Amino acid sequence: MNFTKHDEPLVQASLYPEKILARSWYFGEGLRGSISDIWLRESVYERLLVAAESLPDDLRFVIWDGWRSYELQSELFSILFARLKAKGLSDDDAYKQTSVFVAIPSKEDENVSGHLTGGAIDLTLADKFGHYLPMGGNFDETEEHSRTYFYADKLEDKHNAIAHANRMTLKRVMEDAGFSNYPSEWWHFDYGNRKWALRTGSNEIFYGYTEPPFKWR
Repeated sequence: MNFTKHDEPLVQASLYPEKILARSWYFGEGLRGSISDIWLRESVYERLLVAAESLPDDLRFVIWDGWRSYELQSELFSILFARLKAKGLSDDDAYKQTSVFVAIPSKEDENVSGHLTGGAIDLTLADKFGHYLPMGGNFDETEEHSRTYFYADKLEDKHNAIAHANRMTLKRVMEDAGFSNYPSEWWHFDYGNRKWALRTGSNEIFYGYTEPPFKWR
């Protein structure tokens, strides 16, 4: 794969409330390095708009996370690692399991964490009143049922069937707009970053580490 860097700016993703609601999850929890708004690469946001327009009229996106600071990525990794260690896992096992749900913090092009590029997004579906659609699990749950296709062979249960259908709706509209889903997390999608290139077979990676234009910092 070739690293073809695009100098696209990060843009705010909270300015289309008719179809996209932005709620910064980690800022709400007060985690170090979190910010109050959601930022995405410009082309990522444009593709998100395409996906939003393809949703049924009574549905909209709710975005929980986009670009992350290195500080926040490190905070999330450290917290989950410590929780798994507290359950009795060895250092190696805790590290491996943590990296399934939180990318190893890195700014280096060869291993840059997806959210640090502005090319990763965590989101779900809501109805026109802002109520989350049932997805069979919550955001950031580090459990087996977070896998996108977990309920695919459990459709005899009505609730499982609804959750699976909602996950597939989210996956379909996002993939139709060019995104790639991370199979271990039904809510996570990528475009233009290293993980996206690996999943889609692209020979080019567009996005490396970046930061929003904080003019007063």
